[in-house]
Amino acid sequence: MKIALDVMGGDYAPREILLGAVQAKRALDVELILVGQRAAIEQELADIEAADSLGLPEFEIVDAPDVIHFDQNPSSVKERRGASIRVICDLVRQGHADACLTMGHTGAGIVASLITFGRLGNVLRPCVGIPYFGLQPNTLLVDAGAMVDCKPEYLAQFAQMGSIYVEKIWGIARPTVGLMTNGREDNKGNELTRTTFALLKNSELNFIGNLEGYDLPNGTANVVVMDGLWGNVALKLTEGLSEQLLGRIAKRFSDAGVAHAVQNILDEFHAMMDYARIGAIPVFGVDGLMLIGHGRSRAAAVVGGIKSTMQAVQVDLLNSLRQGLTDQLPEGA
Repeated sequence: MKIALDVMGGDYAPREILLGAVQAKRALDVELILVGQRAAIEQELADIEAADSLGLPEFEIVDAPDVIHFDQNPSSVKERRGASIRVICDLVRQGHADACLTMGHTGAGIVASLITFGRLGNVLRPCVGIPYFGLQPNTLLVDAGAMVDCKPEYLAQFAQMGSIYVEKIWGIARPTVGLMTNGREDNKGNELTRTTFALLKNSELNFIGNLEGYDLPNGTANVVVMDGLWGNVALKLTEGLSEQLLGRIAKRFSDAGVAHAVQNILDEFHAMMDYARIGAIPVFGVDGLMLIGHGRSRAAAVVGGIKSTMQAVQVDLLNSLRQGLTDQLPEGA
């Protein structure tokens, strides 16, 4: 199996991406193509090797002189063919890699995969889904930020693609699907959610109805559907709130002189909310495998992202999405 890795994507690139690549290469049966600015990659690898008594594994390096930064317009990737996030997609399209992985700009990754691979079958819009941290590892939130302006048909397809992912990757048969709105009653929400409710109710999905905000951390459904605007808000709110609460709790214990006695408990909760455990998530709805990890990923999270990418290839996720969307497209889409 061969994975094209964007070495320039992420807050801690290229150093942490390369450290993760070295660790993954030693531990996993995978070939990695390192994509990015060749001079920077070679210099970082030399520095890593100088501090590593084991020596470095061999890597193929593909030069990509351009980088899409987080503060840049994701659409600029259309003209910037030399950008690393674009080149990794090209390597998959050309058959040089089975899948690609970036810890970089999510929006640019979605655009790059869409223009390189095209849409999968009759998919209307791509999306991304993400596990709800360790709070509910069997709950997938979709869309997590790809599509902020949605139509009911988009959300219905997001639900379907999320269900296929949960079934193939997590091994959950007939995963439950819930629609996030402001109340559980069938008529709650706005025009978007009410029309989406009707589509999901008439689909072959295991739809359990509307959900409220507290249902997300409670794990009420395996797939929680909402537009990308509110999906991203929900994720970032949870992440920020958990960091604040855990930090304050740890400080109170420290001030009371009992931090050492409860350190194992604090570590357990920190691990529960650690984005490094999520690995990486695929772009749903494009005709190729591209996975995107957290922008703040360090080496351990990069290894997790490589594992996620390998699993998506191993279970033939792309073909499952292709077949599932053909067989069970919700009515009205």
